[in-house]
Amino acid sequence: MLRLRFIGLSATLVAATLSTTAQAQTAAPPPYATTKVEGTDNVYIFRFGGHQSMFIVTKDGVIATDPISERRPAAKTYIEEIQKITKAPIKYVIYSHSHYDHIAGGKPFKDLGATFIAHKNAKARIVALKPDDVVVPDQVVDNKKVIKLGGAEVRAYSFGRGHTGDDTMVYFPDTKVVMVSDQITDNAPLVDFANGGSAVGWAPILDGVLKLDFEMAIPGRGEPKTRADVEAYRTKFATVVTRASDAIKAGATRDTLASQVKTDDIGWNFNAQFYGSLYDELTKK
Repeated sequence: MLRLRFIGLSATLVAATLSTTAQAQTAAPPPYATTKVEGTDNVYIFRFGGHQSMFIVTKDGVIATDPISERRPAAKTYIEEIQKITKAPIKYVIYSHSHYDHIAGGKPFKDLGATFIAHKNAKARIVALKPDDVVVPDQVVDNKKVIKLGGAEVRAYSFGRGHTGDDTMVYFPDTKVVMVSDQITDNAPLVDFANGGSAVGWAPILDGVLKLDFEMAIPGRGEPKTRADVEAYRTKFATVVTRASDAIKAGATRDTLASQVKTDDIGWNFNAQFYGSLYDELTKK
């Protein structure tokens, strides 16, 4: 009898578990979403997993940013989401920087005739490395490039080296929105020193962004940021760099710098490798 009761209880638990699992699977949201930027009529954020891009719809076509399709079918979904909103052609795709998690998988856009644009250093890196799943840019950004389409304007700016050596800020002046990609995150900055990134140059990039007339900044990951958010992020990282510089002047070495820079009040943590690269940058002659 006890065994029968146990079996009955087990069956009930299994059934409950399967039911809960089925409900969870049914309720699970898709891995992507497209949302209109608040306060605009034609600017959208496309999010797939933890990455996001932007696009603007005009009467003559669409200008989009990063395909975000490394090891996933985001580009196909991205295009389908755009086509739910407009049947106008996708005319341009702008790379924010050369990291593959943002720019891989753009071939479906190219097959539709899109012109690809990126910082000149990003194109040089792509041409040199020849990654299979990255479309080589057709046009490049030096300091500034203006794209006009269907009565709308998009400006691609290079304000220097920060996250990488080929960061491009994509500004939508008509709607006062700027795509800053990984130049701002919800966490501590990640500097790709090996790819030309710069901790010292990070704040000047955000200084350039802050000179633009914008109300909302869209990162490559995370929630939209206000102008005040951008200012605060810029101040925090500039403080880290200043403290590191002061520590070096006071005698900190490459090996001891990490232990001599206070960041707990800022809420960020950096590893020893970051401090080593920062030391090299600050002491470079």
